[in-house]
Amino acid sequence: MAGISIHNIYQEGHLYSEDERKIIYLTSSEPLKYDTNKWVYKKVPAIAQWYEDITQQLLLHQQQHSNHLAFTFPENESLDETWLKLFKDEGFQLGVLEFYIIEGVQLATLPKREEIVIKVVNEQNIEDYLNIYYSFALPYGEEFAIESVNVARQSILSKEDVTLKLLAYLNNKAVGTVDVIETENTVEIDSFGVLETYQHQGIGTTMQSYVGKLAGQRPVILVADGEDTAKDMYLKQGYTYQSFIYQIVKENII
Repeated sequence: MAGISIHNIYQEGHLYSEDERKIIYLTSSEPLKYDTNKWVYKKVPAIAQWYEDITQQLLLHQQQHSNHLAFTFPENESLDETWLKLFKDEGFQLGVLEFYIIEGVQLATLPKREEIVIKVVNEQNIEDYLNIYYSFALPYGEEFAIESVNVARQSILSKEDVTLKLLAYLNNKAVGTVDVIETENTVEIDSFGVLETYQHQGIGTTMQSYVGKLAGQRPVILVADGEDTAKDMYLKQGYTYQSFIYQIVKENII
C-alpha cells in the first residue's frame, strides 16, 4: 500500500485550470455540487492571496449559478487559529476529510449475510438506485438532490460512468448502495450507504465484503467525514487511517 495517498481518490468534475499553486474545478452541468466546483490548493496560500482567490471564485461561480464557495487545503496541513478565525468571520464552514485504506483480501473476510443480494445497477433497476441516491442527497436540499439524480441518471444511461454502481437487496427491496471505482492499483468505495431503517443489520458489512472480493490483491480506499461516526465503523472493520485534508464551504452566496 506504499505510495497510495488521498490523491488516489477519484475526482469528479471538469478541470477548469491548474497551475503550481492550485487546481480549479468548475462544472456547469452540476453547479450546486461542492466537490465538482471548488479550488484545491497545492500549498497553503498567504491570507491576502486567499482573499483574492475568493473574489475570483465568486465571479466564476456566479457566472454558472453555483451558490457556494469551496476550497480544499493540502494533505496533512494543519491550519492555525488565525485561519480558523478567518473562516468563521467570513462565514465559511470548516470540515475535515479523512483518508482510510485496507487490503482487499482483508476486507473480503468481513462476515456476509447470505440472504442479501448484490446487483450491478443497470437500466432495469436504475430507479431503485436513484430512489436511494435521492434520499441520501435530500438533506443537502431538494434542488441539489434533483440535480444529483439527473446527473446520475444521464451518466448511467449513457454508459459514460467510470464507476461500478451496486445495489444491495434484502427480501427483494433495495436497501443500500455503493459506488466502486477501479484502477490498476486501487479500488475506491464512494457513495456508500444503507437506508436508515436497515442499518446495523450487517448490510453494509456484506456490501464491503463483496467489494473486498472484487478488489482481490488491490487495497480498498475511501474518504470519510472526520466528524461522521462512520469513520469509527471503518476502524473497527480494519481500515487504517492515513491522512486528512481541511475543506471549507460558504453557502448561499448568490
